[in-house]
Parts: sequence; structure tokens; C-alpha cells
Amino acid sequence: MPTDAPVLVLDGPPGAGKTSLLARMVPALGDACLWFTEPNARLASGLRAPVHPSAAGHSLWFLRHELDKARAMTRLAADPVTRLLISDRNHLGALAYCWATQADDSLPYRTARDFYARHIAPALPEQVLTAILLVSPGQSLTRRGNVAERPRWRQWFDEGLLERLHTFYTDIAPTLCPTPPLIIKTDGATPDTVLAQTSAFLADAGLTDTAAKLNTAATPGIRPALDPRFRAAYQALGGLESFGHPFTEPLDHRGSTVQLCQLGALHQGPTGRTVLWDLLAEPVRGAA
Repeated sequence: MPTDAPVLVLDGPPGAGKTSLLARMVPALGDACLWFTEPNARLASGLRAPVHPSAAGHSLWFLRHELDKARAMTRLAADPVTRLLISDRNHLGALAYCWATQADDSLPYRTARDFYARHIAPALPEQVLTAILLVSPGQSLTRRGNVAERPRWRQWFDEGLLERLHTFYTDIAPTLCPTPPLIIKTDGATPDTVLAQTSAFLADAGLTDTAAKLNTAATPGIRPALDPRFRAAYQALGGLESFGHPFTEPLDHRGSTVQLCQLGALHQGPTGRTVLWDLLAEPVRGAA
């Protein structure tokens, strides 16, 4: 049996509920978990920032980010306090986009798949579990209000792209997971149903204590407000354009305070300094 903490990846098309599920899991698991928020090039800096603004450049950034993440997971999984590492997306997100997009400047899917096979797959930790959350294109649009809140998010509201992403996650993504994934069809499913299926999946993998904690997760309420302690850092790092909306209340985590947003998270340590929550950075990048 593996002695290191396993990894649970949450992936799927936009609007499937990955981040909502993460936002329920993290408070329930508390100090026993560490998590990676959705890859976000807008929050990358220095040598880790995308080198070219094209679709291909962004996809390459995403794949290299996933390679860095795989290496970090192996290190973090050995932490004796951690019982579960959770990742909002992994290589499947980049491969899905390369397969589904029709952009002229996109990275060829075969190139992206080969990068995964040659570099990312060998670097993954011993136990990686995957939950693929599926949603129909129509339901994806309905859940997200049918209209992009920001211009740069418009492509994720293109029904043709959503159809192709749905096909990828249904037919191809399961073959690219290290172990057979859990498939959750979220159309018509309540958040409690999705959480229960995830909990049962972890229990079947031998993580009974972790699964039991998830069964105590609070029912989601109205969208939380950004905590005033994080307001300055949130705005300095790009605000709504970079982070999206807050998805949790502020959480106590290992002696610090964290608040999760749709596309990132902010972390305030005992000194009162607020930084970007970033498990790849050593140390994490500050807002100022």
C-alpha cells in the first residue's frame, strides 16, 4: 500500500462543478488536505509566465505547469500531515482544449499528448485518482448564466467548443488517466449527490477516514463575499479578471487563513502578510 498521500484530480468541462466540489472538500478536510487551484496563467510571473500570447503558447504553459505540479505533488505527498492532495484540473484540461479547439494558432493535439506521455506521466506520484465531472453543453451554459462575465472568458461559452469538450471528456479523457476514473454525470445531480459519489470513490480506494470527513461537509449557501483582509491583494493581483468570485468563506488552515476563489486563492500567514496560495512557489508570491 502507498504510504504517501494520494492525489485526487477533479476535471471536466466548464460548469461541471469542479471548483464547487473543491470548495466543499477543503473546509471539510481542513489541515489534512492540500490543494492546487485551477491553473491560471494570469497569476503566473517571472520565468513561470507564458512566453507567447497565442493559443499554442498558453497550452504549452499549461502543460509545463502540469509538469511542475506533478513534481510538486510527489514532494508534497510525503508530508505526514497531509492525507489527500486535491487538484482542480490536471493535464486533461490542456489535452481537452487542444483536441476541441478550432483556433488557427492552437497547439496540435498530438504534440500535447506526446508531451504528457513523455514528461508528465512519468513524474506523477504513486497514487493519482481522477474524478471526471460531466455536464451537457446546454446545462453548462445555464449554470453560468449563458453570458461570459468577462470578454476573455467568451470562448468558454461557445456551444460548439463545449460540445467537443464534452465528447473529449466522455470518450477520450478516461483513457488518459493513470487509473480508471470516477465519472459523475452532473446534469440533474445535486451538490450533495456529487459529494457523496466522490466520498464513496475515496472510500473504495481505501481512504475511509477521508471519506467520512467529506460526509460532514457543509451544504453550500449563497456566494460568499471577499474577506476584507484579502481585498488589497485581490485587487493588486488582478481582481475579478484574475481570480473570479470567492467560493469559500475564509478558512483556518495550518495556522494561517485562506480564501478560495474560482481561479485562485489567497493566503494570510501569522505575520499578516497576504500572498497568492501557490504550492509550486517557494516561497509563495506576495501581492506587494
